[in-house]
Amino acid sequence: MIPTVQCPKCNKEEAMDKVLTAHSNQNVLYKCPHCAYSKRQIQTSKG
Repeated sequence: MIPTVQCPKCNKEEAMDKVLTAHSNQNVLYKCPHCAYSKRQIQTSKG
């Protein structure tokens, strides 16, 4: 089972693999398919 992520704007949940995108430069992007909220350069434990 894939973990879910809750949107900070609309509070709807979606599977992590549907809303998070990881780039080779360790930059993580989030985009909510429900309200189009997006966030870039999310801090991770890798940097």
